[in-house]
Amino acid sequence: MDRGRWGFLSHLFSISDTLMSRSNLRRRGGFTLVELLVVIAIIGVLIALLLPAVQQAREAARRTQCLNNLKQVGLSLHNFHDTYGYLPPSRIKYEYLGWTALLLPFMEQTPLYDTLDLKEPYRNQPTASQQTGIAALVCPSRHSVSDQTTAVETINVDQGAVFDYASCDGDTADQSIFRYGNAKGMLIIAEVDSQLNYKSRTKLASVTDGLTNTIAIGEKHIRLQNKLNEVAGSDGPILSGWAYTTMRAAGPGAPLAKGPNYAIPTVEELIFGSYHPGVVNFVLGDASVRPIATTIDTTNLGYLANRNDGNVIDADF
Repeated sequence: MDRGRWGFLSHLFSISDTLMSRSNLRRRGGFTLVELLVVIAIIGVLIALLLPAVQQAREAARRTQCLNNLKQVGLSLHNFHDTYGYLPPSRIKYEYLGWTALLLPFMEQTPLYDTLDLKEPYRNQPTASQQTGIAALVCPSRHSVSDQTTAVETINVDQGAVFDYASCDGDTADQSIFRYGNAKGMLIIAEVDSQLNYKSRTKLASVTDGLTNTIAIGEKHIRLQNKLNEVAGSDGPILSGWAYTTMRAAGPGAPLAKGPNYAIPTVEELIFGSYHPGVVNFVLGDASVRPIATTIDTTNLGYLANRNDGNVIDADF
């Protein structure tokens, strides 16, 4: 607490002590009406002064939990790579499952993973599985684990549990690149054969700009008015592989959202953003986590989003 605020509180306590001393000199009849009103006013001022500090402390705790969640996601990416020799794709195929489903065994969610069929569309997965929330994929500043989408795409008949993190598809929101195999992010869509067997397009070795300089996954922008609304293209089911649900871009033309109500026509569903004041949390390719200021230069942001453009920026980005 700053010195000025502490001095003001000390003055209030001094006034309160004086009133208490005076009341003790009178007969044992309690406070006078004036003294009671003054004490009530002092209590009100104290609450008004302390409440913002309490709220800030709570938000700091939520932001730390969000970073811890992303750390767990980053470690699960490396465990997945150690097991299979490649990174999980951002999604298997349109209408099928996304990277969140593929990481479940590495996030202590094997029982949930075992209920899924990777060769079936999301809409064919068990309803109970669709609606199962995962605490490690939810930012406490935005959602609770029990939150479900309140509106669903016409291709899907069930609601789904929501989540707050998206893979970084690359440095552009250009629709001819975003959602396609030529994207430059760490996690991009898979190659799929006629038997619906998927093959990842990226490995850790594909990240030639360095794992410490490349974004893997971050908080996705969800406008406040679109919260829990999948049809709006922002807040979709946790296991699905729909592009606007599971993937985001970052760079020129795709800046970090400045807040929950940030709107940019045509790309607001494709960018990263958070409900934390001034920052968006990310996990990088080496599984380290850090908040990035929403004011970051978009050119530098694009360098971070591209795995192999040869542009490495200073660690103090």
